[in-house]
Amino acid sequence: MTTPRQTQNRAKHWNARIAEATTDQERAGVWYDACRTLARQVERDGKPNLWPALTKALHDFYKNNGG
Repeated sequence: MTTPRQTQNRAKHWNARIAEATTDQERAGVWYDACRTLARQVERDGKPNLWPALTKALHDFYKNNGG
């Protein structure tokens, strides 16, 4: 189970990474990393698997943008 403190720490971490990113490409990479990290954390916590949802979102983005 995630505590409020853990949530705060994660937000602080990802907000710092976003602030350090200087281009949209870098920011996209940070969000990609954050989503993969979240999916792994949720999986470890025994909650429903987020990988299918992440896969669908990435696939839809690819498909809807000329891929």
